[in-house]
Amino acid sequence: MAKAEPIKDLDPCAPAAHNARLIALQRLEELYHWSQAATNPQDVESQHHLRIAVKRLRYTLELFQAVLPEACLAVLPELEQLQEELGRLHDHDVLLALIKVALTEQQRSFEGAEALLSLSLLKALQGAPLPLRAGLRHLLWRLQRERAAHFQAFSQHWQALEARRVRQELRAILQSQESAL
Repeated sequence: MAKAEPIKDLDPCAPAAHNARLIALQRLEELYHWSQAATNPQDVESQHHLRIAVKRLRYTLELFQAVLPEACLAVLPELEQLQEELGRLHDHDVLLALIKVALTEQQRSFEGAEALLSLSLLKALQGAPLPLRAGLRHLLWRLQRERAAHFQAFSQHWQALEARRVRQELRAILQSQESAL
């Protein structure tokens, strides 16, 4: 997972609104660093990083909502929807990887709960009867189609946000706050 960049120029003596603005602006830029993920359905890793970046920006805006301009709150439903869309993609990616591992009976490195699940799945499917393996192949095909549909919905949502210039609007709101302080 991409680490959050440290925030530069934070001032412990400055008003909270000043520091909140700096944090939110950086989280916004980190989010858009991964924007290519919205154009390539195969870029699973960037989509995962984008999901984390969306979360970070959303939680930053929620945490500092008392000291940020109220206009920032308008973007929260969009961030929540992006987070859900990207979460659905990630869930499919994990499940697809597990099924592929089970079908090929190859070892692959997973982390945490995914590792336990993949090991138990491999053990359960060793020497599995052909009908079970056929069922897994059908499930794999169905999940791939679902993921493609989920990606299409996410990509269209992202394009709509780009057309509305949400990034520029939020940046302007956050930057205008500084001049008002």
